[in-house]
Parts: sequence; structure tokens; C-alpha cells
Amino acid sequence: MNNENVWQLVADCLRKNIPAALLMVVQSGGSSPGRTGFKMAVAADGRLAGTIGGGIVEYKFVGKAREKLRKGDSAPLLQRQIHGRDAGADASGMICGGEQTIALYPCRRTDLGVVESLIGAIETHDRGLLRLSPSGLSFLSGRRNGRDHGFRAGTGDGWLYEESVGPVDTAYIVGGGHVGRALARILAMLDFYVVILDERPDMGASGNSAHANRTITVSYDGIGQYVPDGDRNYAVIMTPNHKADKQVLKRLLNKKIRYLGMMGSAKKVHEIFSQLQAEGVPAKKLQGVHAPIGLPIGSHTPAEIAVSIAAEMVSLRRPAK
Repeated sequence: MNNENVWQLVADCLRKNIPAALLMVVQSGGSSPGRTGFKMAVAADGRLAGTIGGGIVEYKFVGKAREKLRKGDSAPLLQRQIHGRDAGADASGMICGGEQTIALYPCRRTDLGVVESLIGAIETHDRGLLRLSPSGLSFLSGRRNGRDHGFRAGTGDGWLYEESVGPVDTAYIVGGGHVGRALARILAMLDFYVVILDERPDMGASGNSAHANRTITVSYDGIGQYVPDGDRNYAVIMTPNHKADKQVLKRLLNKKIRYLGMMGSAKKVHEIFSQLQAEGVPAKKLQGVHAPIGLPIGSHTPAEIAVSIAAEMVSLRRPAK
């Protein structure tokens, strides 16, 4: 979640000298409605943006934030909330069985530069590292810590929350046709860094790749050099014809990536797989390919097919625990 609306509200308040506070879920577990990384902005003039999971917990912490802003209390607050009946002082009032730790941070006028840098990175799809601690808010452009979120509780009142900003997962869409463009649009909303690869030059024309971070014109035969190994990399094959699909699949089969899928009917997939096996590709290697691609939701239109593919990718991005 890029939460740009949260940061825009904070920036607007700081520019106008309106007190504002951040609420951030810095740690969560179990069946908690507020997941790590969820955040809200609370403005003294009544405006809100974002969410920390809704329900009674959000209501309670919005109230705490407003009270701090009313009193001019600038001290950050860190509080654990356990969603169970026997949680004592940490009880949230919910019974769903999970827990979340929430940081309440009254923003400072000096945070404006940090927030503006953060907004700039989100808008340009750049990457960086957000840090929040009792000493303040910071943003390190271009830095990552190798994971989406991190939280460390120190001695006394010391603690540190870190969050990777910008796309972490990269989707390589091979084929920029109707479904490819629809998929790019959905994946961009899901915070994927989207790369469209196509050997047809017109697929890079303005408007055809409006939702892709990059559009590369490349021969399908050389596609392998543009899709690197990586557990956060996903490749989707949807070229204009089955010969090109087979050509690309052959180049990507040995890639160590999170997801490899190919669009096509069951008949087409069977034919391509049979041809590859006849050429010496082990059947076991083909078992890891998601084909026919997407979850079976009865999709027909490009947008519906894109939804089914994106859902399948997300199911692997955050597998059920």
C-alpha cells in the first residue's frame, strides 16, 4: 500500500500549520484487521485519510490522536492491542484472536521535507526506506532493508519501525495487447513494478503502456536477459500467437522466479507442453508453469482475465497461513 492519500493530508496540514498525527500499525499477527504497514492521518480540523483496520481499535486511536492534537502533546505513543477477552490492559475490545501494535506520532513542522520526499518517491515509483521512531520520521531515498516491514522494540521507550517504500514485486508482462494492458493497470494498483516486454514497436506507443513503469521493445527470442532471477519477480506470457508463447516459455523455464504463467486454452497449453517435452524439456519442469493462467472465475473479457491472473499472483505473493 503506497498510502499516498495519507501523506498528502499530512503534507497539506504541515504546510498550513494545522496539527496532524500519524497512526501506523508497526507490528501485527493472527487475525488482526489492521496489518503491518496500515496507516492513517488524523488532522486537527477533522479530516482523516487511510485506515489502521477499522472497527473499535481505529475509533479508539483516532480519539487518542485528536486528544493529543488538542492538548498540543507531541510525545509519540506505542501501544499493543490484543484482540481477546483475557488480554488485560492490552485488550482492544475485539475478539478476533490477533494482535497489532500501533504507533501514534504527532507530526512536526520539520517533517514536511521528509513527507514531500516520500510523496515524490511514490509518484515516480522510486524506492526508499521509511523510518519512524520516538526521535522522528525519516526517509532514505534508494535504500531498502530487504523486507517489506521491520520493527524492533528497544529498552525503555526506544523502538524503530522501518518500511520499504515503492514497488517490491516486479511483474514482467510479455505481450502488450489488450489483456496485457488490462493486467498492467491492475498490478500497478497492487503496487507491482510493471514491465511490459513486446517485440511489436507499437506496443510502446503512448497510451498502450500508460500503467507500466517500463515498456521494452525486444525480440521474444532474447526475452530471457530481461527477466532476472528473484523471489519477488513474476512473469506472465501473453504474446499474439502460440509460436511466440512457446518461444518465450522456453526462454523463461529455467528462471528462478516466484511466478511463471502462460495465457491460453487448455488445448493450446497441452499442445505447447507436448512440443516442449518432445524437444527434451522434462515434464516436471512444466508442472511449475501456471497454465492455463489465472484463477477459474469464469472470465471472458480482457479485464476479467486480468483480474483472474492478478488474483492468482496475489495468492502466491501472500500465501494463506
